[in-house]
Parts: sequence; structure tokens; C-alpha cells
Amino acid sequence: MDKYTKDMDHSYSLGMSLTIEALLHKPDKVREVVLSAKANKNSQLDLLIDLCDRNHIPYRYDENVIRKLSVKENCYCIGVFEKSESPVKTLRHVLLYGFNDFGELGTILRSAVAFDFEDIILINSDIDIFDPRCIRASMGSVFHIGLGRYASLEEYEKAFAGFHIYPFVSNSNSQLEEVEFKEPYGLLISQDPHGLDSFADGICLMKDCKKEISLSIRSSIILEAAYDQKRSR
Repeated sequence: MDKYTKDMDHSYSLGMSLTIEALLHKPDKVREVVLSAKANKNSQLDLLIDLCDRNHIPYRYDENVIRKLSVKENCYCIGVFEKSESPVKTLRHVLLYGFNDFGELGTILRSAVAFDFEDIILINSDIDIFDPRCIRASMGSVFHIGLGRYASLEEYEKAFAGFHIYPFVSNSNSQLEEVEFKEPYGLLISQDPHGLDSFADGICLMKDCKKEISLSIRSSIILEAAYDQKRSR
């Protein structure tokens, strides 16, 4: 078993909680589970083994594989799963523009799942969402989502004609609290806070904000606002 590279047809969930997420949400994609003898014998391990048994997924103890593939000393479980992108199927998309950072992407995936968004669209980004670093940063949220990829916003708009696009910019006369999101729609968020400032119809979190808001906070505010609107309807 080799260390992960982008051209592989499989990837790894490094850690017991991440592997349980894979077993719960994508059991048909999990090939096997590798454990360390150091894994604590507790309810979490019992659940993992039960999920393996129920889904007829082999598991084994192999210290050499754990040592070779883990990136931290306290990794006692590794899931091996097939890379497969679930199709986009809802009327509410999170459009992530120009993302190239695993940590930032993972953070937004967690927020998206928390606020009931099931579909993520990567635009102008070749980041590998199945890299174990992204799996870890997302806390397993990658196993919950549908995924689409487009080289440009124009390509996305052709594929989803009729969807309303709501681009978020650093400053605008149009503020988040004033916007009503009309389905079907896509929330367009750039990793660069100024990356979408060319949009004349852009939306800002608050007008004339004096401090730059971090991407994780910015995206959470946007997603929560959309979630609250959906819940109140």
C-alpha cells in the first residue's frame, strides 16, 4: 500500500472518526480498514468494527501500513476508499471559486454540511478534494456532499441555466441582510476576499467593513443566513 498521490483511484481516511464517517455515508466505496493494535478498545472501535461487519468490509491489524501512511503519531486507523464524486442534485449550491488550500476548503465543507447544503461546486480550481489532508480538514464532511467541477463560472451557468448566482464581494451597496435567496441558486464564494470584486451585482456581509473577515467566518455567516431563510419558509 503506497502513500497517497493524486493519480490514484483510491484515497485514505486517516483516523477512526473519519473512517466511521466514510462507513456511515459511503460504505459502498470503502475497500478495507487497517487498524493498529494501539487502538483503544472502546465504543468507537466497537462501532467501526460493527459497521465493517454489517457492510462486509474487511478490516485487519497492520502496524507497518499504519506507520507508512499516517502523518501523525496517534493515528491508529486508516480507511481505504474508492474516489468517487457524488452527483449534484439539489437546488442550493455552494460555489467555491479559486480554492487551492486544503484547510480553507475543509473548513467550508464542514460549514456547508452543518447548514444543510448538500452540493459543492468547485470553479476555477484543480484542488484534490480527496487528498487525505482535505479529508482530515473537512472532518469527514466530504463524505456527505455531491460535487461538481467547472473551469469557469460561464461553464457552470451553461450547465445550470436558470440558477440565480449570488456573488460575495469585499464591499458593495447590497448587503447580506437585505438579500432574499431565490431557489434554485448558487452562493459564489472566493478564497480570495477580493476575488469577485469585479461583479457589479455583488453582495457584501456589511457595508464599509473596516476589518477583513477571515474566510471561515465569512463563509459561515453567508451559509447560516441562507439556512435561516430556508428554515423560515
